Amino acid sequence: LTSLSTQPPPPTLAELQESMHKLTSLEAQRVTSVLDSTLEKLQTLSYIPTEPDADTVDSVVGSLQESGSNNVKSCIQQLWQLEDNYRRSKESAFSNSNFGGNESGFEIGEQLHNTSRTLCRLLRKHPIAMDLLMENSSSRSPALMNVCQYLQDLAAITFRRLSTTVEEEAANTKTLRELTDKQKLSEKDREGLQQNLEFQRAEKDKEVAMLGQTISKLRAELHDITRTNEIEVANIEQSAKENVESAGDAHAARCEELKTETDKLLEAIKNKCAKNAETETALRKRKSKFENELTTKIAAYDQEMGDKQAQIEDLTAKFESEEAELKELQEHFDKVDANTATSDAEAKILAEIAAMDAAADKILGDACVVIQKRARGIIDRAIVAKLKKKKGKGKGKKGKKKK
Repeated sequence: LTSLSTQPPPPTLAELQESMHKLTSLEAQRVTSVLDSTLEKLQTLSYIPTEPDADTVDSVVGSLQESGSNNVKSCIQQLWQLEDNYRRSKESAFSNSNFGGNESGFEIGEQLHNTSRTLCRLLRKHPIAMDLLMENSSSRSPALMNVCQYLQDLAAITFRRLSTTVEEEAANTKTLRELTDKQKLSEKDREGLQQNLEFQRAEKDKEVAMLGQTISKLRAELHDITRTNEIEVANIEQSAKENVESAGDAHAARCEELKTETDKLLEAIKNKCAKNAETETALRKRKSKFENELTTKIAAYDQEMGDKQAQIEDLTAKFESEEAELKELQEHFDKVDANTATSDAEAKILAEIAAMDAAADKILGDACVVIQKRARGIIDRAIVAKLKKKKGKGKGKKGKKKK
């Protein structure tokens, strides 16, 4: 029973699903790692020219030899030789109608596979050689690049399918079915809206036709109104011309009257100017008199202000000297006040210390009294106990004698 009670409880459905999901993800990562490794090797091999010419061979071989990657150089040359032999073997097999292939072709294919793997390992160990191949590779094989792209897409699809559990797949299927149903309903709604749009378009076309007829009628009415306005404008211009001519005659007569009145006003202005000139002369004389008086008063004011300024300077000097004396006295009395405050504070502190000492002495005296009482009590009790023991012994002896 103890062993049964110590056993862990069985896993729940959620824990089982989580563990299965982890296992599925792990297996998916393993498969995708294999596909990624293969993709990396194919991408590495894509930088090697598949049908090199003499210039390409010299450029690649020379660059690798200068960088010291002789192993990579010899491996690439061997790869090119095996590819040439494999191509010739295939051509000879087709020319001899041996579509099943021959043993030499299979052997060359196996050697080509091993050499490719060796070249991938060498390029992984020599990144400088890989950089040189990437720089010298001007034209990569489009077919091989397409294969790499397809393999990359296959890896992504494989990882997604392998990492998807049965429950997730069922949920995705259900979601896809729901989306399909929604799409069908949307299509039906779109068809209904399209019919409604066609109906609305027909109605709008009718309205536009009716509005076009209304516009034509309004244009005709506008043309009639324009002609009527032109006739009215001609009549107005004719009447305005007649009014202008009559107004011109009235204006000429009015101008003659105004000219006569202007001459009279000019004569009055001349008389007024003469009178004003006489008044101005008298005022200028009066102004000169007032200016002389003002100059005299200004000089007297300046003299008075100079005297006042001298008095102010004397008072200022006296004020500064008294202020300096007041400052010295203020500093002296501040020091006296500070000393007094310091003395009072020290006296207060000393009084507090004396009170603390008195309190401490009182506490110590009380403690000593208590200790002395305690000690005397202990001593007295000890003496009383001894006396009691002696009395007890004396009584025992007397009883024995009576026997």
